[in-house]
Amino acid sequence: MNTHISSKKQILQVLMLFVVPLVLFLTGYNFYTMRAMNERVAESNRSAVYLYESSLEKDLQDIDLFLANLVVGDTNFQRLHSEMEPVEAHLCAKQIVDRYQELISTKQIIGGMFLFTEPNGLYREIYGGAYSYSLKEQMLTYFEQLTQSGSIDRSRWQVLSLDGQAFLYRVLGTNGVYSICAVDLDMLLAPQDSTDPSSGVLLYTGPDGTLLTSVEWAQGANIQIQYTDDAFYLTGAGKYLAVQDYSDVAGVWFVYLTPYQNLFHQMDFLLLFLMSAVLLILLLVCCYILKGLFLKPMDHLVQTMNAIKSGDLDAKMETNYRVMEFQQMSDTFNGMMEEIKSLKISAYEKELELQQAQLQYLQIQIRPHFFLNCLKNLYALAQEQQYDRIQRMILALSDYLRYLFSNNMTFVPLQDELRSVKRYLLLEQMSASCPPVCEIDADERLLDFQIPPMSILTFVENSVKHASLPGEALSIYIKVMELKTEDAQYINISISDNGSGFPPETLEKLNRAEKIEYTGQHVGILNVKHRFALLYQGKSIFSFSNLKKGSRIELFIPEEGGNDDRSCSR
Repeated sequence: MNTHISSKKQILQVLMLFVVPLVLFLTGYNFYTMRAMNERVAESNRSAVYLYESSLEKDLQDIDLFLANLVVGDTNFQRLHSEMEPVEAHLCAKQIVDRYQELISTKQIIGGMFLFTEPNGLYREIYGGAYSYSLKEQMLTYFEQLTQSGSIDRSRWQVLSLDGQAFLYRVLGTNGVYSICAVDLDMLLAPQDSTDPSSGVLLYTGPDGTLLTSVEWAQGANIQIQYTDDAFYLTGAGKYLAVQDYSDVAGVWFVYLTPYQNLFHQMDFLLLFLMSAVLLILLLVCCYILKGLFLKPMDHLVQTMNAIKSGDLDAKMETNYRVMEFQQMSDTFNGMMEEIKSLKISAYEKELELQQAQLQYLQIQIRPHFFLNCLKNLYALAQEQQYDRIQRMILALSDYLRYLFSNNMTFVPLQDELRSVKRYLLLEQMSASCPPVCEIDADERLLDFQIPPMSILTFVENSVKHASLPGEALSIYIKVMELKTEDAQYINISISDNGSGFPPETLEKLNRAEKIEYTGQHVGILNVKHRFALLYQGKSIFSFSNLKKGSRIELFIPEEGGNDDRSCSR
């Protein structure tokens, strides 16, 4: 016999033995170590960024001072504002280019310097780097168009990217004479220039976040620049630690990336392997215990509930569990399902008994309705002393009532119902001064179709009673045919007349798909609707409408038949 143990005690033992100490130790140690290490690395990197940023800003400020002195205090630059002889203009420009050359020799970050003088139609250029002819043409064209556009921002350094090459440029000058300096960002001192690539990578991005340098490397390493207030963040799939700062002087971001060294980067491989193996074994043992004691019973419970949800009320939980609570749950659940099955069967039987009682009551209710109408007609003939017609009518009535009262079936063949309609109309024709006429058009293939008794007769009797017009013969037309839709097949029974039609309030009431309430009017019609609702479970459809002259009633009966053991198919 298996011993049962408490699940609470078992969970506590497992957590105390494996999970709690391991998780607490690793979480605390990792958090402290990684946080401290990252903060130290980030602080060191911020110092490096500050050095590179200060160096660039110092060079840019020196270049700003040179350009300002050139524009304001250089005589040759001032003379170029006026139109000169070509030789004089050339000499002045040469003097300025010589000064450019002196600056480039001291500031090796300068990629090129340009002089444009619109009054003399002259430009000069000098480059500090070995650029392709195409790139030089692009730079010259860009700056020439810039000076001619008139929309020049002289207040700050700006970013320019041409053919994969990034520059910072500054424009000073007025009245069509401009001096431009372009600083090549690839010429700036960066840690990746050293022989040790692990020292880090310095990237430059524009104010809008566009990468300006080392673009291909950054894309290959999946570097994602984040503009946050955090002191540092990880990027490149967690392989790089990034710190960054924005230079107001240069108008660019300095992003310094260093390889991210996690907690185990200096740990011996064998030791790391052994630790991983021990953790894996502990994890497997823990999973095996949890699966046998908790997960497997839970799976059985879920599978059983899904089976019950799908309609299998015979599904039961297993009864052989080591955990006491699961054993109690299994016994309680199985007992509850047995009780539910018993209650459901009992409720279903009571529902069938109630529906059968309602049908019997409705059929008993509708039979005296026809019978009393016939007696009223006989009484009227007796008053007129038409004894011969009374005799014929009694014989016809006896045949009609024999069918009516001898039939206790829930369903009858369509041909029997149509035959009862003809007998009823024969009785009406024998007693009425202006007898009704009826035409029946029924598909012969449908004559054996099963329908509730007196379903057509009730509507015919209603037309004779309420739709007849004084001095005009009532004409009734009955049509039975088969209708096919995408979802189901229906038998359509249409009963129309040329009478007075339905009053609007009566028509609205009859077409409402609401619970049927008997108010003393149109009892026969409401009776038929109620019986159809019970027999066909709401799948039958009634339609009441007025024609230009007369009314029409349409029944749509599902071809699969009603909900009764005594109904039969065609």
